Amino acid sequence: MPGRWAYNILYRVGAARLSRGWDKGPGPEIVELAESGRLSPGLVTPPRVVDLGCGTGANVNYLAERGFDAVGVDFSTVAIERARADAEQKGLSDRTTFVVGDVTAERIEGVEGPFGLAIVYNTLQDLLGEDRVAVASLVRALTLPGSFVVLWCWYGEPSELPLFTFNGPSRLMPFVVSAKDVDELFGRHFSIERLPDPRPETGKACFLMRRAR
Repeated sequence: MPGRWAYNILYRVGAARLSRGWDKGPGPEIVELAESGRLSPGLVTPPRVVDLGCGTGANVNYLAERGFDAVGVDFSTVAIERARADAEQKGLSDRTTFVVGDVTAERIEGVEGPFGLAIVYNTLQDLLGEDRVAVASLVRALTLPGSFVVLWCWYGEPSELPLFTFNGPSRLMPFVVSAKDVDELFGRHFSIERLPDPRPETGKACFLMRRAR
């Protein structure tokens, strides 16, 4: 995974132009789930959200506007500064908390569960090996049976990627999550539903998971 300095530079100069679709508002899948009523403060218990790898806080602030108490974690200090500023501008400071932290840590100071919803959006594919296991462990530590998880990732089999492309992962930069990865990381503790969007041909996937135990 790139170092903190790299993410700080991306967020400082404009992540929407330089990165793979960051910083473009709340995830459309999050919006669809919220507006359809599948994820609402009345159904999510407790009505608290944690976004692990929140970037500039678009998902956090959107869900706070819809009545959730929401916490965002990111290891980019620049991203967290921007998230806090956006929350203050929107009058959401009393419903949001933003923490500079490492989502692969066993515990993050200032982030206390339980949460009824955990979000891992455009984060997991940038991690490898034990760091992915650590994120899944943190999700379990912060949730309870019945809690929801939204996972968005670049998705596919590394062997099936193009050798090189400017539009997403490649065999030279195989930052994807496979079906086996999702099952091994979450299948034991969560029911897993792949949402219809993004479509399979995009090389991306979004999953709605619910903790069973």
